Amino acid sequence: MSSNAQPDSLKRITEINEQVWKPFIIALTSRNNKDLQKLHSKQVTRVEIDNNLVKDYEKYFPENNAPPMRKDSLKFELRFDKRIGRDDREWESGFYKGTVMRAGNINRTYFGRFYVLLWKENGIWKIVLDADTHNGATEEAFNSAAAMD
Repeated sequence: MSSNAQPDSLKRITEINEQVWKPFIIALTSRNNKDLQKLHSKQVTRVEIDNNLVKDYEKYFPENNAPPMRKDSLKFELRFDKRIGRDDREWESGFYKGTVMRAGNINRTYFGRFYVLLWKENGIWKIVLDADTHNGATEEAFNSAAAMD
């Protein structure tokens, strides 16, 4: 990447982190589906690779999507291996790690691989393609990817 592109790239990535990924983690870990929904374009395509499913906005976010009452808590982390974009489009891929806690103890940890396409709608970044799989998602792969900040 040329030195001229770095400031624009850094600005874009910082903007995406603030508008999408930090709120995404908060919404996911607090199980706030309404806030999670707001981060996605109404034109979103959700691909559940392991289940061979493709969903549109209505299938991905059904109207009665209240999260179940849970006694556990979730810690969620993202790491990136690709962040490619321009001023209004961004392709990102990487790994996530979820840690489920119950009564203050780790109940289980899981890893996944994600692929997203983001674009700007009315000046705000939105997720327009959201795909993930557990295939190839390991702790080693997660640790080798770059942290969000």
